[in-house]
Amino acid sequence: MRSIYSLFLLILGTVSLCGQNVSGEITYERTSYWVRIMEELPYLSQAEKDRATLTWGSDDGYSSNYILRFTANESSYTHDETAATSEDNGWAWRKDDYLIHRDLQNMRRTDWMEMLDRTYLVEDDLQFPKWKIRTEIKDIQGYVCMSAETWDTIKNQHIIAWFTDEIPVPVGPEMLCGLPGAILEMEVNGGALIVSATKIDLKPMPDGVGLPKRMKGKKIDLAQYQDLIRTYLKDSVGAERNPYWSIRY
Repeated sequence: MRSIYSLFLLILGTVSLCGQNVSGEITYERTSYWVRIMEELPYLSQAEKDRATLTWGSDDGYSSNYILRFTANESSYTHDETAATSEDNGWAWRKDDYLIHRDLQNMRRTDWMEMLDRTYLVEDDLQFPKWKIRTEIKDIQGYVCMSAETWDTIKNQHIIAWFTDEIPVPVGPEMLCGLPGAILEMEVNGGALIVSATKIDLKPMPDGVGLPKRMKGKKIDLAQYQDLIRTYLKDSVGAERNPYWSIRY
């Protein structure tokens, strides 16, 4: 364990020394496996779970594409507007409002997201998840990656991330960040959700990644956002409904 911790500190030092020269774009495929998601919700009736299995069968994965733009100082993660959807027989559905910005220089977070029938703008100080570095390694898109794990205690989700020190900036997909290298893949609760890099393009970003000038939504802080999620999850348990039709899994 001590050797793993020492390696973590060594890589973290590499991030501070080399990250200033790394920027670019990473494209991800985000796949939700709805049968697995519903199976793990103990308050749903077996009849509802059976209906989900009957509806989706083995083809229950829903995929969409996202893009992470990053420099040494900031990152922005949102829908990949250039990608054609591979689901729903080519139908073009309206994408929900969703943009996750991390200001690594000033340690600020801005989360613009649509949930619970409205759009919210979450602004607060940035705090990294509490990561535990693991011993596994694997190759993702030609990059050697180490694994780390954390817990989302609000949604009760076990998260495994795969990061590479070959891209020494602490950025990642969804709301994940804070590892000594870019996160190229993540999985939630044993693969109920998988987000994996499909394309990595390291290049100069002379204009940075920035934020859109206009992002309309109800402004709240992180604590208020977390309270909204807790309350909705509690209400969903009482109503025996799947909460992840209305909030992000």
